[in-house]
Amino acid sequence: MLITRKRRIDAGIDMTPLIDVVFQLLIFLMVSSQFIKPDHRVDLPTGPVTSAPVSKVKDSLALVIEADNRILLEGSEITLDALPQKIKSLIQETGMESLEIRGDRKAHLGTFITVIETARECGILKLGYHKKDDDSQ
Repeated sequence: MLITRKRRIDAGIDMTPLIDVVFQLLIFLMVSSQFIKPDHRVDLPTGPVTSAPVSKVKDSLALVIEADNRILLEGSEITLDALPQKIKSLIQETGMESLEIRGDRKAHLGTFITVIETARECGILKLGYHKKDDDSQ
């Protein structure tokens, strides 16, 4: 009598689906993660376009932002908190609805943005700006 042995079933694990899942998880984590970039201070270049010549006819309010972020509106120093009331009163007195901002290169960008937003809220629709060099007024 002949005894036959049954073949052994191969119990090996197929690794291909496991590797596919691991790669998909890796891609998902890379795409969904946030990479933190370090903050750098930037010295923005000036463009080739020069400022428009200033006309002698007064047709807009003048606001100057100094290097130490002091604000001068029509020659008098003013704080950011008092700026909306002063702009509104000047609009009523003079009837001018445009503002010319002159800023120093070293002034903070946040001051410029706050001044622009405040002017827009006060009803100024025409805004202009001039770069104030270190040696000019």
